[in-house]
Amino acid sequence: MGKRKTKRKPKPKKKLVLDTHFDCIACHHEKSVDVKMQRDAKVGNLNCRICGIKFQSPINPLSDPVDVYYEWVDASQTTKPEDSRGLSDDELDYHEKDLRTISDGEDDSRLRGRGRTPDFGDDDEDYD
Repeated sequence: MGKRKTKRKPKPKKKLVLDTHFDCIACHHEKSVDVKMQRDAKVGNLNCRICGIKFQSPINPLSDPVDVYYEWVDASQTTKPEDSRGLSDDELDYHEKDLRTISDGEDDSRLRGRGRTPDFGDDDEDYD
């Protein structure tokens, strides 16, 4: 007769933990953004150790650090792209004027012939 089969203990389940360190969208360094939650003040603070950018967001009891990080990402995407490039006011005026002339169709000669698609044109050539 054989021995009874011993029963193994089940493996403990790994607890998933949300990050509090994220990649900076301003300086593109990995794990350089820290998010600290001040639940008593109902404020989430975000700070990049490399470029020094800071962001503050109101939180509720269910908020996590990832929520503050993505609010920062959303807020930075709603700003003008020219502002994030750090251009001066003169350069901004020049670029905005340049974009307006292209969108108005006044000077679109620069855009012709620069694409990858062939120019089919209005010619109806017979191919035999």
